[in-house]
Amino acid sequence: MSAASVVRMLAHFSAAAVAVTLAVLTVTVGIPASEEGFVFGSAVEKPAQLALAGVVSVGALLAWRWEAIGAVLIAFAATCLGIFAAIEYQPSYAMALTAGAMVPAVLLWLSWQHRRTAGELVALALVTVLLLATTWFGANRVYAIQFGPTHPDSSAPAPAVDRVDWVWSGALRADGIAVTARLADGYRTAGLRITAADGSGTVDTPAVAAGAHRIVRMDAAGLRPDTSYRYTVVVDGDADTSRGTGRFTTPSVGPMSFRFTAGACARVGSNGAVFDALTAENPLFHLALGDLHYGNIESTETGPFFDAYDRLLTQPGQAAFYRSAPIAYVWDDHDYGPNDAGAEAPGRDASRTAFGTTVPHYAFPSPGGTINQAFTLGRVRFILTDTRSAETDTTMLGAEQLAWLIDEIVRSSRTHALVVWGNSMPWIGGAEPGSDSWAGHPDERARIADAIAAAGVRNLLMVAGDAHMVAIDDGTNSDYSTTGGHGFPVLHAAALDRPGNVKGGPYSEGAYPGGGQYGVVDVADDGRTVTVTLTGKRWDGTVLVDYEFTVSAAAP
Repeated sequence: MSAASVVRMLAHFSAAAVAVTLAVLTVTVGIPASEEGFVFGSAVEKPAQLALAGVVSVGALLAWRWEAIGAVLIAFAATCLGIFAAIEYQPSYAMALTAGAMVPAVLLWLSWQHRRTAGELVALALVTVLLLATTWFGANRVYAIQFGPTHPDSSAPAPAVDRVDWVWSGALRADGIAVTARLADGYRTAGLRITAADGSGTVDTPAVAAGAHRIVRMDAAGLRPDTSYRYTVVVDGDADTSRGTGRFTTPSVGPMSFRFTAGACARVGSNGAVFDALTAENPLFHLALGDLHYGNIESTETGPFFDAYDRLLTQPGQAAFYRSAPIAYVWDDHDYGPNDAGAEAPGRDASRTAFGTTVPHYAFPSPGGTINQAFTLGRVRFILTDTRSAETDTTMLGAEQLAWLIDEIVRSSRTHALVVWGNSMPWIGGAEPGSDSWAGHPDERARIADAIAAAGVRNLLMVAGDAHMVAIDDGTNSDYSTTGGHGFPVLHAAALDRPGNVKGGPYSEGAYPGGGQYGVVDVADDGRTVTVTLTGKRWDGTVLVDYEFTVSAAAP
C-alpha cells in the first residue's frame, strides 16, 4: 500500500474512533455543562454539543467519498466542542479535546495533500493553526466568563503567617462571641485575649487544644453589651499579631439601631473588591447566605471541604473582611456539595463535619442534622434555614426543620420587634415542581405562608441568596397564603463574585443581576417603631436599589 493509502485508512479509523469516543463520553461522563446556564444558556448548551458530536459522525461518513468535506466538518465541530468544553473544564482540557477530535481531520488532509498545489497546502496549514488558535482563545474567554472574577481585585494586603493561618468570628451575642482559627503547622493550643477598644478592660479565655485540621474554637463570655472590642489569638502562650487579630462590637440588650450586611455566591478563590466595600460598611455582623465558595465537592472525605474553607479564608480581601465583622452563615448547594445538591449529596456528613468545625456558628437545634440556627440581636430575631441538607423531591426543609421554622416565626413575631428570615433560596416565583427553588416546593411554601397568615405576622423580613442579583420586593409578590394579604418584604443579596442572573420574580422594586454586589440592612429601633432600610449596592459604591418600611413595636 502507498503511504497515502495508509494515512487514508488511519484517518477513517480515527474518525470512527473519535465518533465512538464522543458517544461513550456522553453516556458515561456527560456533556459539559455550566452549573447555572451562564455563557451560552442551558437551552443551548446540550443540544448544540449533541449536534456537534453528530457533525463529527457525519464528517467521518462523508470522508469516505469526499475527504476534504469530511475533514472540514470534523475540524469545525472539534473547534466548537473545545470551546463548549470550557464551560466546565479548564482551557487546557478543552484544547486536548479539540486536538484529539481534530486528529482524523489532519490525517484526511495529509492523505489529500499529495494531489494539491503548494499554495493550497499552505492555506490548509494556516486553517489548521487558525482553528486551534480559535479554540484556545474561545476556551479561555468562556472559562473566564464562567469562573473568573467579575470585578477588580481587593486592595487588602496579605499579612504574613505567624502562628495562625486564618481566623474569623461569629455567634455574636450581648455578652460574648465565638472565634475559630486554624493554627500554623507545629502549634497545638490557643486562647483569646479580648480588649475593650477604649482600654477599659481585658478578658482572657482558657487555652484549648486544636482539633481536626488544626482548627480551634474559642468561646468568650462575660463581655459587656454595646462595647467595641479587639481580640488577639494567643497560640502556645504567644500572641499572634498578624493574621490572628480581629474586632467586633457586642449588641445592646433591648432596643438598638444597627447595620448588617448580606451576601452570597462567590467563586472559588475570590479576592474581589466587593469585600473591601463590605469592610467599609462597618456592619455589626455579616449574614452569609450560601455559596461562600463554588467548590461543588462530591467527596465523602472531610479533607476537600476543609481545604475549600482554607482557600477562601486566606484570600486577602475576604480574610480582612472576616477579621472586621462577625459572621452568621448557612450554606447553599455549591459550598455544601455539588450543583443543586440535596439530602442525597454524597458528602453530606463530611460537609457538615467541616462546617461544624470551621464555622463559628450559633447552636444547631438538630444535632447531627441540619445547620439551621436562630439568635437575637437587640430586639431582632434572626432565623437561618438550611435549604439543602434535608431537601428531597417532596420537601425543602424536612419535617423537623419545617416545624421549627414555623414555631420560630410565629413565636418570635410576638416577642421581638422584627423577625429576619435568612433563606438561601429564591422564594418568589410561580409554582414549578422540581425546580431548584421554593417554586419547586409550592405545597411546603404555602404551608409556611398559611402559618404566617394565621398568626397575623406583620414584622417579617426575608433576606435571600442564590440568585445572582440584588432585588427587592415590598411584599406585593411574596404572599403564597390561601387567604392572601400577608406578603412581607424580600431582599436578595448577590452575587459577591459570580456572573449575574435573575431567578424568580417579579420583584416590585426590580432585579439587578451582576457580580460584585451585596445587600445592606439598616435597623433603626427607637423602642416604639422599627424602621428598616434595605439597600442593594455594588462594589464601587453604586446604589442599585433601596426600599424602606416601618413596623410598630413598642418596647416591652
